[in-house]
Amino acid sequence: MQTIVIILVAIVIVIILLRIGFVRWKKTASRVMEDGEVIETTTGKLHYKLSGNGPVLFFMHGGPGGIDQGIFLDHMIDEGYSLLVVSRPGYLRTPFVPLSYEEQVDQYVELLDKLAINKVVAMGYSAGGPLALCFANKYPERTHALVMEAGVSTVYETPNEAPDSFWMKLLTSDRIQDFLSWITVIAIKFAFKMTIKSIIRLETLLDKEGIKRFIDLVSKDKERRRWLMNLMNTTVPMSIRKHGLNHDIKLLTSIEKIPVDNINVKSLLIYSKEDNDVKWLNAEYLINSLKDFELLVTHGGHFMWIGKDMDKIKLKRIEFLKTINFE
Repeated sequence: MQTIVIILVAIVIVIILLRIGFVRWKKTASRVMEDGEVIETTTGKLHYKLSGNGPVLFFMHGGPGGIDQGIFLDHMIDEGYSLLVVSRPGYLRTPFVPLSYEEQVDQYVELLDKLAINKVVAMGYSAGGPLALCFANKYPERTHALVMEAGVSTVYETPNEAPDSFWMKLLTSDRIQDFLSWITVIAIKFAFKMTIKSIIRLETLLDKEGIKRFIDLVSKDKERRRWLMNLMNTTVPMSIRKHGLNHDIKLLTSIEKIPVDNINVKSLLIYSKEDNDVKWLNAEYLINSLKDFELLVTHGGHFMWIGKDMDKIKLKRIEFLKTINFE
């Protein structure tokens, strides 16, 4: 009897400690809601952040995300650029309104007007790709250049394994998604290789040996590990991003082709043929449709930014922007 009591007390203590740890983590992780500014537009409030001085790079984040994903281009501020990031509808402090891509870019132009920004470099990353294309196509007079890095441009299909994966359960389990987010953050700290393997295998077409080499590369490099940790931190807690993600998925899966007829500015395309999320057909569509572009084919899949071409991607981005006339 005494043993049972001790076990029950131990279980209660563990539950209490887990509860305290989770509450503290969620409070800390939710501080992103205090960052940036909120501006009123004709279609609702818009959460944005503008940093730096110089030509404006308009970063359109992946999903799930928000203004905090601007961290991946923060180094461009040191290169002499400004960085503008917005949270799409349903992400962070941008209330959910079911705006189409075109309605969202109309909202962006209203934001630019209020900030007295004439032109920007539209930069579309992953699920942010359609926004960058729509912006550059609908408002060519407000666009210096276009950058698409693994950005969706045409038909989008989720990886076949995704519906049954832990990660889909994390994204869709309303009652426990924040707790699962916390467990994921802990797992990536203390079981890095195992956690990254479960993520990477959904996002790449590499074979088992290729995945192993990719994981070994990332796990042994502090900068690559930090990038992945930052990515995880900009996708949680899910409760402050889930409406945005659901809307993203609805819009993404309805795409046939994003119109690009009016895009005449210089464009940089960075894609991987091993990408199992934003598949190569997205690059092919742009290659066959855009008039003036540079293409960098990278290795690794949807996490090409931390693959063996990590430095090559950074350098190409900087070199490309130096060719743009910002007058």
